[in-house]
Amino acid sequence: MRIGLLWTRDDAGLYSNAPFDELFAYVGHNNGNLAFVHAIREQVQAPMVVYPWGTPAATLRREVDVLVMPCANQLGKHSDLGALAKTLEAADVPVVAIGLGAQAADESQDVELTAGTLSWLQTLARLRPNDAPNIYVRGPYTERQVRRLGVDGVVMGGCPSMFLNPRPDLGLRLQASAERMPRSLCVAAAQQSWAKCADIEQQLVAMVSDSWFPGSYVPQSMSDMIKISRDEFGTIEPDVLEAIRRFVAPHLSLELFQEWCRQYARSFYDVPSWMDHLRRYDLTVGARHHGVALALQAERIGLTITVDTRTKELCEQTGVPSVAAEDLRGPVTRRTLHERVKRFDGARPTTSCAPARQRRTSTS
Repeated sequence: MRIGLLWTRDDAGLYSNAPFDELFAYVGHNNGNLAFVHAIREQVQAPMVVYPWGTPAATLRREVDVLVMPCANQLGKHSDLGALAKTLEAADVPVVAIGLGAQAADESQDVELTAGTLSWLQTLARLRPNDAPNIYVRGPYTERQVRRLGVDGVVMGGCPSMFLNPRPDLGLRLQASAERMPRSLCVAAAQQSWAKCADIEQQLVAMVSDSWFPGSYVPQSMSDMIKISRDEFGTIEPDVLEAIRRFVAPHLSLELFQEWCRQYARSFYDVPSWMDHLRRYDLTVGARHHGVALALQAERIGLTITVDTRTKELCEQTGVPSVAAEDLRGPVTRRTLHERVKRFDGARPTTSCAPARQRRTSTS
């Protein structure tokens, strides 16, 4: 069976020397995408060939028997996948979509889709390989929304990135990590437009800057936030760079902020290197779910700060410790963060604690 993986390209190559725009395109405009794409490639036990999103329908029809599509929060008014819907219709090959999520301010709201994205979702359902579900969604909110839109062939799970570590005692290892007072922190960075995260972010940054237990600051999105991790300050518009400085470290001058970024800010373009980095820190905390998820898979406890349905649903479905940004009031210290994670139950039967080898998928 010839299996195609709809992604950007096979790997990032020697990315230390790559132009930023090339790297940003490779990660699909969010470094967190690497987590679930890497996981899917690990868990589908069959050879796969990567086909970029713009691959012509005729090529897919000629070369692919089943197309595997890593998904994120495509269900929302922010996306228009009409062109992709037309490509899939024309290719007319079976599709399996993995990790689909719906994006809204909160779960009391119904998701709004553009006509193009609704057509794409309906096309996925029509291209089901057999009677089994072919749309794997992140959690119950997304499942309800997809069924509300009249689409079948849905199964609820979580995120493939939670299934990387094969150890059957992963949950207990995380529990042991959670019991210790954290000293060094890695921050899964928010973005400067999330005003409700600003006070939290600045307190986390203060802990990252600890001279005895220095931490790390890892942006995943948007492009300008990621650029501060790669010494690309000259390519950021001055007003945007100033907004980022005010969001991250308003007490530093622009010159000192750039020096701070060179010392503490990092971004990653392959998952093994990212996970190895996260093992250096006692706690990973922040508004980016996949940065926290990879820490858990690296056997270090994490805390996701949720800002909308995307991360809230994933955390509830997979058992990742979380707190809404609105609920993280008062001083944010190592002690208050420890209070949020120290009761992590490593024996709880969540997807984050189950061994990966028990959950691998097959295309047969």
